Amino acid sequence: MEKHILIVDDSPTLRASVSFVLKQNGYTVTEGENGLAGLERLNEAKRQGKRFSLIISDVNMPKMNGLDFLREVKSPTSVFKFIPVVILTTEREERLKNIGRENGAAGWMVKPFQPNLLMAVVKKFIR
Repeated sequence: MEKHILIVDDSPTLRASVSFVLKQNGYTVTEGENGLAGLERLNEAKRQGKRFSLIISDVNMPKMNGLDFLREVKSPTSVFKFIPVVILTTEREERLKNIGRENGAAGWMVKPFQPNLLMAVVKKFIR
């Protein structure tokens, strides 16, 4: 099975650096610049008969933030609800982490990320 990861973040620099680390480790990467774009990428992949193994999403983004995106992906009626979502954000607040957990986030990482830690988390979800 292809190891395909969706990165949803409004920072082109962060998307590029996460993408670089993942591609160096053999993963296929698709990017979205906010939650709405992330949902579009998920639906495009579904139409093409492809699926993502993991989603890495920021919290603070325009149009649709990461927590709203998470709620959409993890809603009971969503065909994407079984894809693990790891939040990668500058937010450290316990209240937000709890909201993430309650809405189905599989993990929470604080920026700036360390490549080895990112890969350890990714490998936990993709074997």
